Amino acid sequence: MAIDGQVYRDFAPWSGLEGWCVQLTGPVSGALTTDAAGTYRFSGLPAGTYTVCEVLQATWRETFPGDGAACPGGFGYTITFSAEPAYIGSSVSFIDFANVTP
Repeated sequence: MAIDGQVYRDFAPWSGLEGWCVQLTGPVSGALTTDAAGTYRFSGLPAGTYTVCEVLQATWRETFPGDGAACPGGFGYTITFSAEPAYIGSSVSFIDFANVTP
């Protein structure tokens, strides 16, 4: 099972933000750094409930998501994968974070 998304600027040109940390907590915990397009992907996850948060960089403010799991500096996502065979190999996409500078 996998979780993927993008960290991006919430203003023109709405490009991805490279080098941002995205954290995963749950049955498996870890952190990834976004690539040149601002994307990330956690894969090989077992069933269970996960929280995904971004780590805000200095002078930035999160604008999306507007609600959800409480994370330092903003909100994140809670995702649950079932252990049922029909859900094995599934993924959740568009777990995105938008940010602006003051």
